[in-house]
Amino acid sequence: MGDETGAADPSGRRADEPGASIERKTAHSEEWRLDYLFSIGSSSWIVHFCVTTLSGIVLILADPEPWIFFWIGVMALLALAMAALAIAYRRRPPELPAPAFGLAHSVLTAAAGLAWGAGAILCAISTPVRMLTFYTLVLGGTALGAVSSQHIVMRSCLLSIWTSVPLLAAAWLVGGLSPETSATAAMVMLFGVILTVLAVRMNRFLVENFMLARELASRNAVLQRTSEELAEAQEEKSRFLAQASHDLRQPIHAIGLFVEYLHGARMGRDGREVLGNIDRSLETLTRLCRSLLDLSSLDVGRVRPAIGPVPLGEVMGEVVRQAAEAAALRGVTIRFRPSRLWVRTDAALLHAMIQNLVSNAIKYAPDADLLLGVRRRGGALSVTVTDTGPGIAAADQSRIFKEFVQIERADGPHADGLGLGLSIVRRLAELLGLGIRLVSQPGRGATFAIDGFTECARTESVRRPAAPGHVRLLAGLRVLVVDDDNAVRESTVQLLARWGCDVRATARVRRITPADGFDFLLCDLELPGDEDGLSLIRRIREAIGTPVPAAIVTGGRTEQLQAECREGSIAVLVKPVRPMQLRSLLLTAAEGRTRPDQTTPNSDASPAAAVRLLTPSARSSAET
Repeated sequence: MGDETGAADPSGRRADEPGASIERKTAHSEEWRLDYLFSIGSSSWIVHFCVTTLSGIVLILADPEPWIFFWIGVMALLALAMAALAIAYRRRPPELPAPAFGLAHSVLTAAAGLAWGAGAILCAISTPVRMLTFYTLVLGGTALGAVSSQHIVMRSCLLSIWTSVPLLAAAWLVGGLSPETSATAAMVMLFGVILTVLAVRMNRFLVENFMLARELASRNAVLQRTSEELAEAQEEKSRFLAQASHDLRQPIHAIGLFVEYLHGARMGRDGREVLGNIDRSLETLTRLCRSLLDLSSLDVGRVRPAIGPVPLGEVMGEVVRQAAEAAALRGVTIRFRPSRLWVRTDAALLHAMIQNLVSNAIKYAPDADLLLGVRRRGGALSVTVTDTGPGIAAADQSRIFKEFVQIERADGPHADGLGLGLSIVRRLAELLGLGIRLVSQPGRGATFAIDGFTECARTESVRRPAAPGHVRLLAGLRVLVVDDDNAVRESTVQLLARWGCDVRATARVRRITPADGFDFLLCDLELPGDEDGLSLIRRIREAIGTPVPAAIVTGGRTEQLQAECREGSIAVLVKPVRPMQLRSLLLTAAEGRTRPDQTTPNSDASPAAAVRLLTPSARSSAET
């Protein structure tokens, strides 16, 4: 008579359908109640069958009246029918209405209640009083079980109580009225009232829980959609930045080579000034493009730190040397406190962070003093960049580390850029497990500090002096240039020719023979047709029979490419390639030409120019 549903999901999901949606169940208010009711109805009614059978056996042993056998049979049929109904509900086809099962459940419940009540009357008539006491205890427990399992459907629950309890009370009055029987009958009726109150409260509690679960599910669905939209927007932004920077790199790469070529041409003072302006504008455009590249690389998780011993003094000194010209143009005086301390971090990423902080100070604090140094803070080391500029208002100090945020004063200078430098510093600091701190007051300058460095022992590094006279060293170096972009190919040819190289340029290499001799191969990764630059280099090397030094120029992502090129001792250059990077590789090849034991670019310049230097710092190091 009771559906024990303690393991049921109050949200309304079926036990055999854990993924059922609360929103779908609310479309029919009765369906989720029936789901709860029938969740384990078959097993609970099997328990009910066992209870009635045991009760019948006790009654038979006390007084084997014929009605007892009939009562056991009726109870068995009702229990089996209710168990079958629960199984049928869980397996019902979608087109079969759920309320019909609820109505059938109420009918069977009422029949079971009447059978229990009729049994009480017959027990009072034909068996000793002690058997009626036993029967009362069994029926009371069964009624309580019905309330605990059927309270979600009040119709069935009330039918269970008020078809059996009144008949049980009447059974105590069948043998005659007495204080004992009257009190017992009254207590049985009070028990029915208490069960009704309990059922109502449990029903209300469960409905409120369901409504709360529905509201939470609805809000979670909104949050999920919002999260998906934000993730999609972030992915769209990353794709846009990657595509935009990719499209910009090709013309910037060609312009840079043309400008480098013009630096060696004879021109008047006005021409040199114009060329200098072009070069500075190109450098600004290159920095913007690289900022976009760095941001997209951080977004997609392509930047992976290579932790090792790093000399702070050398890294900061390199940043100061690179920033000297820009500082002079803005009237900024840079002071640098040399340091002999070494820390464990990623040298290239640290260089990028310091370089961005210094560039930011030069842009926003013209005509100021700039101090770069190292301080001890709480047992750890900090790199600080302090300027005497206009300072930063407290309301803006948290905003400036967000992407595309630039704080400009009405009376201050206009600063070029996209507002990405400090956001890149913050994200690189998080990547390295460091902290970024800002202390500033308007009118009193600003101090940016990178905190959390761990000091380590210094290591010895071997440096090879650069060979002077690159034009003389590159004279006669046979270089094959393969690129399908006419502007890039033409600018590369003109620049290499000015450096003294013997250049052959083409958009496609159809046939190579052992007679074709080259000292260096410079190929774009993306070529017309089915062949790319990497496979072309392999084909040329196989045809010539020697591992000719080579480099791939690419504007795309490089993770897989790096691994393949590393196996073939092929350098990788990311557009826009600075001429100094290219020159470093060619000087290595020229040195290898004079040293038979060196057939691949393996000098100090080669790794500096390779694509593993994905940050502005590493690329700047390669340019130095």
